[in-house]
Amino acid sequence: MSSSSTGQCHSTAAAAHSASESLITADNSGNKAQSPALRAQTPVKLRASSPAFKPSPIKNRKPSSVASASTSQLRLAPAFTPRQQSRPRQLDEQRAEGGTKGHAQVLPVFESMSVGSDGCVERPTGPVNEEFFMKTLPAHTGQPPYMLPANHFAIDEQLRRVLVRETHAMSSVGESALPAQVHSYHSLSPQETVDVFGASFPIRQHQIKAQSIADGRCYSLHRITGTQPASKSALGAIDKWKAVQSPSIAQVYEAFTTRAFGDNSLVIVHELKPLAASLKSQLVDARAQVSEAFLWSLVLQLISALRTVHSAGLAVQTLSVSTILLSPTNRVYLNSCGLADVLALHGSLNMDAAQQGDLQAVGHVLSAILGTNAENYIAVQGQAPVVVPGAGFSPDFKELFGYLNHRLTPVVAIDDILRLAGSRVFVELDAARRESDLLCDNLRLELSNGRLVRLLCKMNFITERADSVMDPEWAETGDRYLIKLFRDYVFHLVNEAGKPVASMAHVVGNLNKLDAGSPEKVMLMSRDEKSCLVVSYEEVKRCVEEAYQELVAPTRR
Repeated sequence: MSSSSTGQCHSTAAAAHSASESLITADNSGNKAQSPALRAQTPVKLRASSPAFKPSPIKNRKPSSVASASTSQLRLAPAFTPRQQSRPRQLDEQRAEGGTKGHAQVLPVFESMSVGSDGCVERPTGPVNEEFFMKTLPAHTGQPPYMLPANHFAIDEQLRRVLVRETHAMSSVGESALPAQVHSYHSLSPQETVDVFGASFPIRQHQIKAQSIADGRCYSLHRITGTQPASKSALGAIDKWKAVQSPSIAQVYEAFTTRAFGDNSLVIVHELKPLAASLKSQLVDARAQVSEAFLWSLVLQLISALRTVHSAGLAVQTLSVSTILLSPTNRVYLNSCGLADVLALHGSLNMDAAQQGDLQAVGHVLSAILGTNAENYIAVQGQAPVVVPGAGFSPDFKELFGYLNHRLTPVVAIDDILRLAGSRVFVELDAARRESDLLCDNLRLELSNGRLVRLLCKMNFITERADSVMDPEWAETGDRYLIKLFRDYVFHLVNEAGKPVASMAHVVGNLNKLDAGSPEKVMLMSRDEKSCLVVSYEEVKRCVEEAYQELVAPTRR
């Protein structure tokens, strides 16, 4: 966004530079018809670095009654007044009614965000504000054909919506009776409750989102009530799972026991996957109809995760539709890893048999998903109906389904599953690479945003300060006044009709030149049009850095 916009703004800055040279030439030639606003001084005598330059205070300035046509394009807007001081009454009334009727609505980041009694900002608890976050940028805003639309420089709209919802899900905290802090985690919020099936009975697992005190990140706490590890050394079994890393596994971080919930609870900490929910809640309970392509992707992602687990000499042992997460982008994650090892759900463990059980569980997952459709059942005389892929599925998928459910061979191998998938493995690989390219392309658009935000923060720290412990005219004198003029040139410019110029290309282009310290010249004019400066972006950048360093200096009073 930043580099492309800079090129488009080059013509605007060049036009301003040429206009400034022509106006100054007219002043040297003694033309009596020129505007009084440009007869103040010549650029040779009026230097940006001159400490003697001090404009008159703003409150004593009177706007010029005559403005020439040559300066109308560079006339600046009136003095900026904060919205809190002059917000129109009709905007308040319309906002109270729930709409703006054509006016710009002022919305907070989250409607439910507020400041608590301790002075800290409380976390949002309501749903994401669709009206504020989900507005799309206009494809065309009336600019010439050679100028790209605003949405060309912004992040992909669909990706932005997903990221906004994930961010809100990470930061929101729901109301509950959970304790304020458990171990080193706070801001607990209930998520999903699932049943993990052990050797002979189900185990109720409560998933809780919480934030770590150590690093500030959000994690998923899996709490099993009224349960203790199988032995004193059983918690150490979780250390082996910490080293297992896969894109299709919610990573395990630690396990501990606690009485913070009022009972003996075992807690296993996993990586949080925002907006992801179990296959049971999204597909089985909802009786959703899925395509064969989705099922192939599901199998390949599960097989990839199991291959990583089995290569580490481990077995999941709890694989089911309740312990597999599905994200809005159809990403699949193994959840509840390590639980069977800590609780010793299956007693003495035969690793080969446990790993075979994981592969068989993939077939059970397919049966549970296909079982939501009556077309995938066949009646067998004297027996209960059997789940079989219907007529809409390909022969390859039917062969895979039979192989995973031991209808072809008693032993299941990952290599044989990949052989049955064939070229569909490349389809999954291509989809992953396309997603990676999409993320890289969008990251490239947002690459320079942080740099420009830092520059904007410095400028706003400096301009128009009115601190009681400082000189009230500090921001209006010397280099600081030059920064203020540059801020007006970038943000408060108006066109020949007196309407504000709200051009993102103009803003981003000038900020990029300022950050780079370009030697290109720009003409700055005071608000009363009585003073004019022709300076380079390099000089303005030096003024910003020196003023900021003076502002943050520890010895400054």
